[in-house]
Amino acid sequence: MKPWIGFLAIFALLEAPPPPVTMEAVRREGAPLKRFEQALRLAETRLGAAWKLVREGGARAELEAAVDDTVAASELALESLRATGRPPGKLGRQYKRGELRTRGFEKGLKELSLAVGFEERERIEQARERVAAIHEQFLSGVMTGR
Repeated sequence: MKPWIGFLAIFALLEAPPPPVTMEAVRREGAPLKRFEQALRLAETRLGAAWKLVREGGARAELEAAVDDTVAASELALESLRATGRPPGKLGRQYKRGELRTRGFEKGLKELSLAVGFEERERIEQARERVAAIHEQFLSGVMTGR
């Protein structure tokens, strides 16, 4: 029975779409709900890239770009849900997913700001504050939808 579980896990990983590479690729997606999902995946990927740059001592410009992309992708996710034209009550699952993910991004950025030098800290804190505002808007959508 255990080999089936491993097979299903591998199959699920193979079936999962790869994360979008750039913000432009996400913006080109025509369906707002797909664009929402891709934007969240991109934000998660770019936050992971920022952590990798900190661990490996990457360039400051690359770190700032990764953090900026995380914020921009989070904003695009919210914009994409609003672009559907449907009220938050009809998109409760998506708003909740956005709320949870942006809360995670906010926490990741806070921890990242503590892991970097003083020079980078202010910029990352500003990004965290912007993600916190996006998180509040997702949370507002969840609460209005009930």
